[in-house]
Amino acid sequence: MALFLSTTVNKVDKKGRVSVPATFRASLMGLSFNGIVAFPSHDLGAIDACGIDRMEALSASLDDPDQYSPEELELAMLAFAEAEQLALDNDGRVVLPRPLADHAKIEDRVLFVGNGPTFQMWRPENYDGHRKTILGNAEGKGVSLRLRPIPAARRQPRGES
Repeated sequence: MALFLSTTVNKVDKKGRVSVPATFRASLMGLSFNGIVAFPSHDLGAIDACGIDRMEALSASLDDPDQYSPEELELAMLAFAEAEQLALDNDGRVVLPRPLADHAKIEDRVLFVGNGPTFQMWRPENYDGHRKTILGNAEGKGVSLRLRPIPAARRQPRGES
């Protein structure tokens, strides 16, 4: 499965093309579709995106609808209905459809934000406020990210490689 890390700002040209970060493109290599899948984020002023593998996995999981609430199923169906497959050109760019750009208020620059198995595309100025809200909420609740430790059976003693 693709893995998307870090943040990168890229320019949007007059034709609506934007270069997908090289590290993101590398994560998409070998998938059944050479591009990204993008759809409006309904709780944020951003575009949610992923590789086709993520959408294929979501599609397969819908064969067991009992694992989802009716609301989750409706959101999944909406994501499929509004999703756009954006093919990468030879220069690693995609054409950002106007409805998606309008949803996220993207004009001349896009901030790509890695979220692990997915990523988001933001108007850079709008993401800064979202980021500050996340940090403020975490600080107010005393929450920090805890990464799970590597299981002892898989850990190598110090000095060995």
